[in-house]
Amino acid sequence: MRRMRQRTALDLDMAGSEIEQRRGRWSAGGVQVSPVLWADDRTHLAVRFGSAGWAVQLTAEVHHSGWAHLHVVSQAEAVRETRRVGSVEAFLAFLDDVVARAARVSLQPAQLLAATCTTGWLDWIHGELWLLPDHLVRIRGGLLATMVTGFNGPELAAPDTHRTLAYDPDAIRSAHRTNKVLPLAEIAQARLHGGLTTSGMTLRMADGARHKLLWMSTEPARRVLSDRLPPLLGPRLTH
Repeated sequence: MRRMRQRTALDLDMAGSEIEQRRGRWSAGGVQVSPVLWADDRTHLAVRFGSAGWAVQLTAEVHHSGWAHLHVVSQAEAVRETRRVGSVEAFLAFLDDVVARAARVSLQPAQLLAATCTTGWLDWIHGELWLLPDHLVRIRGGLLATMVTGFNGPELAAPDTHRTLAYDPDAIRSAHRTNKVLPLAEIAQARLHGGLTTSGMTLRMADGARHKLLWMSTEPARRVLSDRLPPLLGPRLTH
């Protein structure tokens, strides 16, 4: 029988030492860094970051199994992001990225409109379409999620599709060329359309850029947008 490969536990003592060595570099950039915080059993550690210029405070923690968690906290909200890091070096790179983008992050109320959103008929990979107070945001998913949704249909979180997002527009744009961050104030013209299997929206922005968003008609995006956008767009929206 083939033996399953076991993951090597992260060397948290090394991670703690490396954090201490990076403290001066982070502090030189105006970031307040806490001492390394250890669990009683030393199976995981954490470190907190803050800055006068940030809208949020951050706590990053890692378990020796390789799971890292980022807690993003504002005065009113808190969210958690989780990822797998395979090495101490990967965790430290994660911390450097967290600190580098923290000044751009804000916690935003958002509503998930569709989990099957694509950017045109030649885009076969589904993504999530979110409505934020001032933006429409499309975030690309992956091939596996697209295949699962194709077989089973979309499953939006029920009964509430509202969530708080750690919103970083630059990170969203740079993650993939099909990701979109569309300010509602910059929409010059928008048209919603529906069909038996596919519904969508076409947009022309103030700078002349054009965008197409498509999703399965079984999702609530068209209904929600038809209700939420008229007060915001007025005559710029047609059906």
